[in-house]
Amino acid sequence: MRWAIPLLLTSSVLVTSHCFSAEQKRRIHHLALGAGVFNIVRTHDTQFQFQMEYRWDIGIYNLRPLLSLMGTEKGTLYVCGGLGWDIFLGKHFVLTPSFAPGLYSKGGGKSLHYPLEFRSSIELAYIFKDKARAGAQFYHISNASLGHKNPGTECLIFFYSFPIRRYR
Repeated sequence: MRWAIPLLLTSSVLVTSHCFSAEQKRRIHHLALGAGVFNIVRTHDTQFQFQMEYRWDIGIYNLRPLLSLMGTEKGTLYVCGGLGWDIFLGKHFVLTPSFAPGLYSKGGGKSLHYPLEFRSSIELAYIFKDKARAGAQFYHISNASLGHKNPGTECLIFFYSFPIRRYR
């Protein structure tokens, strides 16, 4: 009898997932392009930075896997992959916290003293009618004390996110 409720819930989810219209089955992935300031809090060593990020819409609790590439004018590179969570604030605004571990290369820029770094971010964006987004993202990159030093850095990015429509 313990298996009856999970079986009933699973079957109802499977049945209802096939009853959606084509419009409801559409997933909107995003490609975000942005620019901003690397090391914005410690202003003695700020740098211009660019960022490119791809976000998948998997349709589960507004969770969005992401893959991101960041670079600075001094050759610093950071590539990371993680998970964001869209929290919709009405029809036109979305707040998205995210977490993404990745690999960091200082180039000619700031040393974070370990190749494995973790990005914790928060962003606020406006959603246009075509599902494009424009907003700002603030994040902290840190090695979580895995290295002998943990200086960390903070970044502020302004971005535009292009919608890419897919069907599941």
